[in-house]
Amino acid sequence: MTRHRGFTYIMVLLWVAISGVMLMALSRAWLLESRRERDTELIYRGEQIREALSAYAAVPVSTGRSRAPERLEDLLEDRRSGQVVRHLRRVWRDPITNSPNWGLLKDANGGIVGVYSTSPKVPLLGPAGTRSYKEWRFEAGAGVEPAEAASVPSAMAAAPDGQTARP
Repeated sequence: MTRHRGFTYIMVLLWVAISGVMLMALSRAWLLESRRERDTELIYRGEQIREALSAYAAVPVSTGRSRAPERLEDLLEDRRSGQVVRHLRRVWRDPITNSPNWGLLKDANGGIVGVYSTSPKVPLLGPAGTRSYKEWRFEAGAGVEPAEAASVPSAMAAAPDGQTARP
């Protein structure tokens, strides 16, 4: 009977080791999926803000009025044309940093023409050549000063798998 001593102990240790490896693999998969979801949410929110900025700029206003908002909150209720126009339902938080503050691209007059996440991390679903979220820009169109826009890929550039980076 003394030959079988420790067999159960060895089996429990083996089971704990295998469980640990399985949990580690599961946590990596979960983290990867979580990053994918945040990237997809960044695409959605960035595109919504980009479209709202384009719509804001397209509203006819009297001369001397800015064609770009000074704050993102201006997209919620635009009264420049005499009637209320809602270009955006709400100003979302940056899904990567979970901060209410986006990086803002401004034109020469100080109006907002684009947004980006302020995170220095590398995106999973970013456009080709994007090395950090800070380089992934959602711009309403021309008007970004050349110093800010130099070698910055467009938000709609091809993703690494060759498809357009949209959800």
